[in-house]
Amino acid sequence: MRYESLESKILEFKERLDDYSRLLETVTAFANNQGGTIIIGIRDSDRLIVGLDREEIERYSQEIPQVIADAVFPQIAVDLYEQHLEGKTCVTIRVFPGPQKPYFIKKLGHPSGIFLRFGAHNRRADSYAIEQFDRVRSGMRYEQQPCPQISYEDLSKELLGKLFTRYDQSILIGAGYGSTDVSGRTIPNMAGTLLFYPEHQRIIPESDIVVSVYAGTDKKQLMKKEDFSGGLIPMLEHSYAFVLTLLGTQYERVGLIKQPVNYEIPLDAIREALVNAVAHRAYDYEAPIRITLFSDRIEFLNPGTFYAPINPENLKEGLSRYRNPLIADALRKKGYMEKQGIGINLIISSCLEEGLPEPQFVESEHHVKLVIFRKTSNAHTPKPNQDPKDLTAVRSYFTAQGLFSSMELAQYLGKSQSMAKKMLTELQSKGMVEKVGRGPATKYRFIN
Repeated sequence: MRYESLESKILEFKERLDDYSRLLETVTAFANNQGGTIIIGIRDSDRLIVGLDREEIERYSQEIPQVIADAVFPQIAVDLYEQHLEGKTCVTIRVFPGPQKPYFIKKLGHPSGIFLRFGAHNRRADSYAIEQFDRVRSGMRYEQQPCPQISYEDLSKELLGKLFTRYDQSILIGAGYGSTDVSGRTIPNMAGTLLFYPEHQRIIPESDIVVSVYAGTDKKQLMKKEDFSGGLIPMLEHSYAFVLTLLGTQYERVGLIKQPVNYEIPLDAIREALVNAVAHRAYDYEAPIRITLFSDRIEFLNPGTFYAPINPENLKEGLSRYRNPLIADALRKKGYMEKQGIGINLIISSCLEEGLPEPQFVESEHHVKLVIFRKTSNAHTPKPNQDPKDLTAVRSYFTAQGLFSSMELAQYLGKSQSMAKKMLTELQSKGMVEKVGRGPATKYRFIN
């Protein structure tokens, strides 16, 4: 019997432990992120539950807590216990997120022994990640750091007017976007610089939005490219308007200009994706927000990983925590951000309601990528009356998507969800499809 869940940012399997070096990497990676669970007795290649014998259980139970205590600094809190799965006994280690990050393996030292978790893999922390740990310990977010290179006099009155009906130096400070230095000057912090200083890229490199358009499904032929900067609010507004001009499916003439009135992708999805990118990106990482349009999809590449406690496994639970609360507050005052925690689900639900595949969220070492599929990508979709047992297009399409739900299959085929579930049951019996998860979170994937 196979374990239902896949290895992830918070879950790892070990069939046996020949030594403890890899285990220690995972333990420190979990403690340096959001915690996680290690199950010993499950084969990681295919998630087969093989279990452990009594001698192994007793040995691991005695040795592992001591090995972790001796090998990792600062000390990590773990909970080790036996777990019975499908008639087999495994050893489970629950690692809690640590309050004294970064944790490292003593033998490797600091910083070589600091590990982080990305997807189902551990990686050594780079210099940027170590800087993040230092900043967290200082208690000051990047957006709060003073920007002494400029003063209140350098800020754009037009940009200040986009947020405040009345403004002066005291209002800037009172709103949290500035402070007074030792010489008595009023200086903005990084959030104030991004919002009110048109040349913010001179101080915060690559704090812009870059929109690129390609002719096909890859980057072989660049058709158009636009850069947007000049303050976060106009940057957001202008890039949003530009993207909409590229996604229109029906136009009406307004005066001398043809303007789109229908779009390939729901406006809610585009707006939320762009607003979330501006609000939640890591501005101390030197890379722009990249919006890339291909013939079959649009990708939003956002600097920074998911901000704890958000992770790929709990995205749909409505959790929310701001990396940049000052910037988020400015966007909320402008009416661009609504109820906290609804953005991700709104992106997903609005696409599904339009019959589009569920958007994908992919976390890498320094970025989060959101992929929203365009209606033009469904050109090969079977017609509603097409025989669903003709699997060539279906298999090709959903193999590329990875995990998918019965509702997504139903929308793709133009059939009811009950028919899609019946089809999936038949494909499972033939060993063509694998079921992942249970209940409302159940997903499927084609087996190669």
